[in-house]
Amino acid sequence: MAHRTILIIDETPDHRTIVGLLLRSVGFRVIESAPGDEALQQARAERPDLILSALSLPGQPAWETTRQLRSEPTLDATPILGTTLYNTLLPWAWVRRIGCNDFVDKPYDIDDLLRRIERLLPEMPAAPLAA
Repeated sequence: MAHRTILIIDETPDHRTIVGLLLRSVGFRVIESAPGDEALQQARAERPDLILSALSLPGQPAWETTRQLRSEPTLDATPILGTTLYNTLLPWAWVRRIGCNDFVDKPYDIDDLLRRIERLLPEMPAAPLAA
C-alpha cells in the first residue's frame, strides 16, 4: 500500500520540519509549504490525503490559504486539520466556516495529533502512537 500523503502548511519552517519528522516517523509521506501560492500549487499537483494547515488570525495568509484550498474543486473533499496557537480566539464555528474538518492546538500533544489524523483518514491502518 502506498504511503498516505500529508501537506503541512505553516508560516514557521521549524514547525514544518518538526511535525514533518514526526509524521514521517509513523509512515506518512510529507510535503511542506509556507502559506500562499506555493501551498495552493503543491496541493493541486500532489493531491494530498490530508492537509495540516496552520491557522493564524482571520485575514492572515494561512487563514486565506485554507479558505482557498477548500474552494478548489479537486480538493473539496480533502480533510483539512487546522492547527492554531489561538484556540481561545478562533471559535469552532469560524474554523468550520473556512473549511477545516477539525483543529488541534499548538504546541501539539503528539498522541492527540495522531488520533485526529487517524479520525480524518479512517480507512488507513492505525499509525502507532508516540511512546
